[in-house]
Formats: sequence, C-alpha cells, structure tokens
Amino acid sequence: MKKVLKEKLKKRLQKIFWIYPCNIFIIKGMNEFQMLDPKIKCDFVPITLDNCHRVKDFREESRILQYKDKLAHNEMGYFAEHNGKIVGSIWATVNKTQVPNLVRRFVKLMPNEGLIHDIVTGENSRRMGVGTIMVSRIVPILLKEWKLNRILIDVNIKNWASLKMMGKLHLQKDQKVLYVSAFGKVWRLVLRKYS
Repeated sequence: MKKVLKEKLKKRLQKIFWIYPCNIFIIKGMNEFQMLDPKIKCDFVPITLDNCHRVKDFREESRILQYKDKLAHNEMGYFAEHNGKIVGSIWATVNKTQVPNLVRRFVKLMPNEGLIHDIVTGENSRRMGVGTIMVSRIVPILLKEWKLNRILIDVNIKNWASLKMMGKLHLQKDQKVLYVSAFGKVWRLVLRKYS
C-alpha cells in the first residue's frame, strides 16, 4: 500500500518538476555495436495487446496498463522469453514522418530516427545477458526492417547496470545531457559532447 501511494505522489510531483541526467548513445550502422553470445537462450517476442499481460511474469501486474498505453502510442516492444517465461522487455519509438517529432515528452527524434528505451530485465534474470540480447535483437530490426538512419539510446547516469551493458555492446557515448522540466516545459542542456 505504501509503495502504491509513494508511486502516485511521485507521478503527481513529476507533472510539476523533474530532472533527468543521461548519457546518449548513438548507433548508425550494424558495425557500431558488438553482438554478444547470450548466457541463456531467449526468444524475442513482439509485444501485442493479446500478450502484454505476460509482463506479469517479471514485473507488477499494474504494468499491463502501461504496456497497453505504449502500444496505443505506436511504440514497439519486445519480450525476451526463456523457457516459456517472460524475463525482460525492451521498447523503441520510431519517427517515420518527414518532420521532427517529440517522443516520451522530451526526446526530439528527427525523420528516420528511433529511440530505444525502457530496457527492463526481471530480477531473477539479471546478470545473464538478457538486456544485451534484447538490444542486439532490436537494433537490426530498426536498422534493416525500419531502415532507420540513426538510433538513440538514453541511459540515466546513475543506472550503472545499463551503462555497463552499453560498454559490453561497445557502444560509445555521444553526449551527456540534462533534461529539466518545470510546469510542463522541458529544457535540454548538453553537459558534454564525447564525439
């Protein structure tokens, strides 16, 4: 009960003010990251309205509505399935319009760009390479099937596990960015350029 109330309060406060410091990683081609051999075998299953309830295998049941909302907003998601059980998920948002598009309320995607986000692995499946499997599987889909020019991945600077995963995939940081939102307006401050 406390956790639910805390989450509701957090969401209300985030409508007024939030900050998000992150590193931006960019992929322009298949040669810009390293495919890794997984520690466990996983199937890559598209998330649909018919199967999004399977998020319960590794996250709270309340996430089903969040996953349905993502699908309603044309985000594409995939589950990682191991031995018939869902052990992780990954999402991407693609801009196939001819104009820049603001996604996730603060990331500007240019035409033919995509954003990989919300890479989540179940607690019991961490440190088994599930996250790297999911990134390795979604990148070719975005580059080859969707024919994107560029893929962005934003990782919170405090998310050490995801930053370590980006290193294992040999992805290079492009920028360190601070997003600040107050009363519905968002500012993007580039703190450092790496390239």
